[in-house]
Amino acid sequence: MARDRTAILAPASLDRNRPWSSGCGSLQAAPYPGRVSASSRERKRMLKKPFAALLILGSISSISVAQDGHFDASASAATMFTSTASGNGISQSATIGLSAFASFRFKFNPHHSIVFSYGRMKNSQTYQAPITPTAVYDIHIPTTISDYNLAYMYTLFPDKSPRFKPFLLAGGSELGFAPRSTWLFLPPLPHNIPDNIQINVHALKQWQLALVYGGGVDYTIPHYSRFAIRVQYRGYLYSAPDFKVDAAHGNPFSLFTGGRSHMAEPSAGVVFRF
Repeated sequence: MARDRTAILAPASLDRNRPWSSGCGSLQAAPYPGRVSASSRERKRMLKKPFAALLILGSISSISVAQDGHFDASASAATMFTSTASGNGISQSATIGLSAFASFRFKFNPHHSIVFSYGRMKNSQTYQAPITPTAVYDIHIPTTISDYNLAYMYTLFPDKSPRFKPFLLAGGSELGFAPRSTWLFLPPLPHNIPDNIQINVHALKQWQLALVYGGGVDYTIPHYSRFAIRVQYRGYLYSAPDFKVDAAHGNPFSLFTGGRSHMAEPSAGVVFRF
């Protein structure tokens, strides 16, 4: 027993890689948990290399996004055509108008993009309703419309043609209808008497949410790959504005139809890629 106790207490005589006996069976010496072997340190160094490579690759790709044509800006001019909405005995439409807007696009990849646009439109909102079986009141409200537009753009066949890039888009818009004045148009009067007079119906600015859809094509200008011509169509679906002209705001009549309007906007513009 003395010899066995001496063997157990003598650390210099232990071989950590060989089973040893204390008289109660064979035991295998375990490595000290606080000590990291050379092979473990090597594995950690090997794991660090892929992470460093991923960080470098991510930095390079983020720089290439800004340098590889993933952004573009455009300026366009358009014409507006508005459908007729009816309700409560009133027919609401608008005159043919003009529009100008600027767009900024971010491309996630050759197919998928997000486009933000801001534009200004001008036309006259028109309201007609019968006063008597033979007379109709005809009100025109010259209007400036602000358009804040966010849409998803999908590019079709991005690799098929280096020049033509057709696309589809869908999104939403907030339209602000700001009245500039109000005019009442009368039936033709004799002796060159003016048949329209300016009136005050206390029309107020009104915001309407719109569903936007459309499509178009970008044509890259030869020898100037950063520039393109964009021809597109956008359609807007929204509630017909009434400028809050009703009895609740002290008016003897109402312009509320409760109908849905559609505005078609074909346009053409110039694109700059950067």
